[in-house]
Parts: sequence; structure tokens; C-alpha cells
Amino acid sequence: MSQNHFSRQGLSIVLVTLLILSTIIAPISFAQNNKKDYGYDWKYNGYDGHVTNFSPQNQITRENIVTLRDVWTSAYSVPPANPGVDLRAGVSARLLIIDGVAYQTTNFMTSFATMVDSGIQLWGYLFPINVSQVQVDTPGINPFNRNLGVVEAPSIYEDKIMIPTPDCGILMLDLITGKPSFVGELTQGQICNQVEGNEGRYTGQIMYGPSVYEKGKVLITGTGVSGKVESGRGFVAGFNADSGNLLWRFFLMPPAGGENNWAMEYSGKGNVEPTADDWGNARGVGVGIGAGQYAVDEETGIVYVGTSAPAPNYNGINRPGPNLFSSSILALDAMTGELIWYYQTSTHDVYGHGCEGSTTLGKIDNKKVVFKACDNGKLYALNAANGEEIWVFTPPNVIYENVEYQESGNDYFNTYSNTAPHWQCPGITGASGGDIAFAYGRVYYVATNYCDYIEYTSVELNDLESNGAILKDSYYAQEGNVHEYVEKMPKNSTVYGINIEDATIAWQFEIPKAAHSGGLIATGDMVILGSLDGHIYALDAENGNIVLDKSLGTPISTTPIIGAAASGRQHMFIIMGGASDRFGQELTGLLLALAPRGEFTLDQYIEDEDSNNILDQESLPSDLVIPAIGLIILVFLIVAFGPSFRKLRNKRPSFRKLRNKN
Repeated sequence: MSQNHFSRQGLSIVLVTLLILSTIIAPISFAQNNKKDYGYDWKYNGYDGHVTNFSPQNQITRENIVTLRDVWTSAYSVPPANPGVDLRAGVSARLLIIDGVAYQTTNFMTSFATMVDSGIQLWGYLFPINVSQVQVDTPGINPFNRNLGVVEAPSIYEDKIMIPTPDCGILMLDLITGKPSFVGELTQGQICNQVEGNEGRYTGQIMYGPSVYEKGKVLITGTGVSGKVESGRGFVAGFNADSGNLLWRFFLMPPAGGENNWAMEYSGKGNVEPTADDWGNARGVGVGIGAGQYAVDEETGIVYVGTSAPAPNYNGINRPGPNLFSSSILALDAMTGELIWYYQTSTHDVYGHGCEGSTTLGKIDNKKVVFKACDNGKLYALNAANGEEIWVFTPPNVIYENVEYQESGNDYFNTYSNTAPHWQCPGITGASGGDIAFAYGRVYYVATNYCDYIEYTSVELNDLESNGAILKDSYYAQEGNVHEYVEKMPKNSTVYGINIEDATIAWQFEIPKAAHSGGLIATGDMVILGSLDGHIYALDAENGNIVLDKSLGTPISTTPIIGAAASGRQHMFIIMGGASDRFGQELTGLLLALAPRGEFTLDQYIEDEDSNNILDQESLPSDLVIPAIGLIILVFLIVAFGPSFRKLRNKRPSFRKLRNKN
């Protein structure tokens, strides 16, 4: 066999090897290594670590969104039977998408990975919920709550998807295999177990996966409370991402038994000055983290956290002060937990109007700004460095009735001034419609009207289930004895485009007969949201005009997101079902995957200043390219020149022969 034959064979092998490597590398590189972010991955609940809810993708736009076609559909299963508790059907969490794979978690702790382009399931995992065992293993948890098993947002760190569990742990699932694991003090029950100064109980279900300070490898999470007399001592905590070991805790209230001057060391760091005896004896009261993704500034190492309303929600007689740090926005050092600043939106809150939901980090005139919508319906813009107020937007379409917010001062009321049964607007679900979006020089945000009819109850320490009131909305009113109040309870929402410089309204869009849940996203010069009236709306980001209005016939409480298949082709995902019975009938639900019609080539969406060739060496990660090139060269040398090396070795005198000759 000639040397030329080996050379031709070597060249063929090199070409085949290159072809194989190209098929492996291309899907990995398109999403992560182009010079510009084209929005291929939806890695975080809020798209990115700043929680902007803005995808820069350029394939699905206001020009072509009406032409989207169904690519595939997947039906969700019914929740498994669980003794003593009814698990909620459907899905509340947005999908997370990385490298062409979509990751989902249901309201009953089932998670699975699916190929974006085909809907083929790669793996699935059901976390077993044993309520009785939770109570035995972790007495500090009361797992019997309306959100048991509900996950509103998992999160991802490196090669794991992180999912909060009903027993106050963080489940880690391998992205490739779905193999479950727990790490260190994030293991089941340990986050809420034997907490210093705690005598109350935690809900166990945190609902949102940890936020991540990637530079310092810190996972940031905390504890949730029920809003009742039983509530425990809440805190924010940082854990080492690799070991799971606790790094720090920042407590949101004093220990049980009280600490008269507990918050005095934080004087001068916030908009409301601490007072003595703020939380009374700190028994039968509580506060927790607000469910949401927290914006993390990787440059400064600061995490921005929202907190819940104080408990019990409707009667503050046992918590006489402003109740720092409830209903607040906090800036914490992600490495140490040190408080940098705080901003309390409602002091001594007796309406359940906390700062639930995500925080967003953006800029106004190159100054970093924290944007936050709280349950009082207001939208805040705060200086990210010191917490100083830049502006506060109060939505004109929100009805405020029988609420009396105290934003400063030290003369707090302990109960309602109006003790007769009455409507409270906004109700306990709040006037904020969920996550906001920061894009195109504006903040996009939904404010909603949903009231509660209030009847008072006691808040005695032995009445653990009391939150200070019985709530009756329109659903219960139709079955009860308050029919005359039904017409006074509005249900409607307004989408606002707010100019970030001065908080003026650029435009607004009315949804007349439905409250709102789940927030919205911005992408392709649009604002996109799903509505509890069963519609998907896409609005022109510039003027608020309707670009798409598609009725799906069932309440939609989870905002659509957009992410790409391995080919780079963008898909829009819509989750139907998953809403609580407060907002509509519970459904097992469907997942719809839609994509633009017609032929697809990725090159047409790559801008000129970037490489049109996905396999361009400059756009590939060095840890893939360098070994690949080395492998190709090695294969070529061995196959093409191996015979020559063998002939040369046969012709040269061996060291042994030379030695014998000498």
C-alpha cells in the first residue's frame, strides 16, 4: 500500500473528524460564543442576572409574531395522590432554556428536560412529597399551606438546576441526566432547622430557586412565612455554591423574646429610622423573603432582595413598631450578608402588601438603579449604591380603598381605624401584576385591581392559623351572605410603559375584566404577557398598540418566554393552566411551542459586525477548539505519515547495534 494512499486516507479521516466535531461544536457555540447576545438561552427566570426580563433575540418580532405556528404541544399530567394534601395542578414556573434544551418544573415537584426543537423528553424526575415525614424530621416546618409543592421559578448554576423543596431544602438535578442530589446545608430540612432565636414555624416551600452571585460562588435564598400567627424568624442567607455550607445569615427580625434595640445598629442606612421595641416580644409575628429572583451585581457583589409583609398580615397589635425589615427592599453584600442599605415601602404594614416578586437592576443616565414593583401597586426607582429614592410611580388606575400607608414617622397604629367589615383595595394579592421588564429606555409593568372583603378575627398567640382577618373575594361572596358587595369589587389590569428618566407614562393598555399574575417580558420591540382573561397579548413597545391578541380560552398566569433550539431557531413557549383557584379553575394544562414559518438559516439573523460563520474559530470557545485542532493534527500525522515513520525506524541503526559495532 503506497504512502500516497495513506495520505489520502489520512485526509479523509481529518475531513470526517472535522465534520463530526462541527456537528458537536456548532449547537454549543452559537448560543454562548457569538460576540453579541442574540437571546438564544433563557437561563434565568428574569432572563439574566439583572432580572431585566428582556431578551435581545431578533427572530420573533412585532413584524412576524402573528405568523407563528405550533411546532409541538405537550400536555401536563395530573398531580399524584398525596395523603392529607391536595397538590395544585399545572405549572407556574417559566421554562429555563440552555443549549437547545428546555427545563421545566410543575406545581407538584415533577421536573423534566425537553428538546426545544422536537418536544422529545430527555429525562424526568418526580420529587416525593411526604408531608407526615416532613413534620417528624423538621418540626419547625408547617407544610400544610396553599403553595405546597408549587415552584414559581427554579434556577440554574453551572451544571445543575436548583429547585426548592417543601421540606426547606434545595434539590439539585443534573442538567444532562436529571440525577438528583443535595449539597451540604442545603439538604432537606436544614435551611429551616434549629435557627437561632426562632420559636415559630416556616412554610418550607420557598417557591423560587436561589439567586446566584457567580463571581463569589454564592447561592442566596431564605425562608418563607405564612402570614399567620405561627410565623417564624425570617432571614436571607448565603451558601457556598460548591459545598452547600452556610456562609452568612441576615435576620429580618429580632429573636423570639424580643430585643429592644435590635435594629438600632442600622440607623442611617434606610429611609425609615429604627425604633425601640419594634417587634415587641417577637413571638407570634414574623417576616420572610419575598418570592422572586433577586438582581445580583457581579461588579460590586451586591444582591438586591425584596421581603414579605409582616405577619400576622392584618393586625399589628403584637408588633408595635415599623417592623424593619418587612415590606422592604434590601441591598446586601453577597459575600458576607452585611446590610448596605434598606428602603421600606410600607411601615407597620397591616394589609399584606409586601415587596414580593423579583428585583431588577438597570441604569438611568449611566447610574445603576434598582427598579421594584411592590404589592401596594407602586413602582420604585432607587439608587443602587445607597438606596436613595429617585422616583416613585403610583398607578392612576389602581383603586386604593380602606388602606392607609405609613411611609415615615413613628406614630404607628396597631389595628384598623375602621373596625367594621369592609372592602380593602388592593387585596392581599396586591396591585402588582408580577415581574417587570427593563428595556428600550423604559420600565414595563402591570398594575392590577383585585380587592378583598375583610372580616376581623383575633390574633391570639394560641390561634396559630389566624392572620387577623377572613377574606372574601367575589368567588366566595357569591356563595356567602355578602351578595350586595360583589359589584363593588373591581377586577381589571393596566399595562404601563414608564419613561425611566421621570416616571411619566409613555403609554398604557387596559385589560378590562381580569386581574393579572406572572408579569411580562420585553423582546423584539414588543411587550408580551399572558393574561387571566385567557389571552396572549403582544404590544408594540414604543406605543402600546396591539401587535398580537390570541385567545387560548383558559387563564394564563405564567408569562411566555422565548428560547432557541440547537439550530439557533427561536421558539416562543406558552404555558396554559397552573393558576390558583383564586384566579381561575385549576387545570392540568398544556405547553405550546411556536416558531416562525418558512425556511430557517441562522446567518440571516447575525449582524454584519459579527461572524456569519458559526464555525469561525474566533467565535468558538478555546477549551473546545484547541483540543479539537490538536486531535485533528494527531490523527492526520498518525494515519498519513505512520508508514513513513515505520520505514524510517526500520532503516535507522538501533542503539544496540551501534553499541555492539563499537
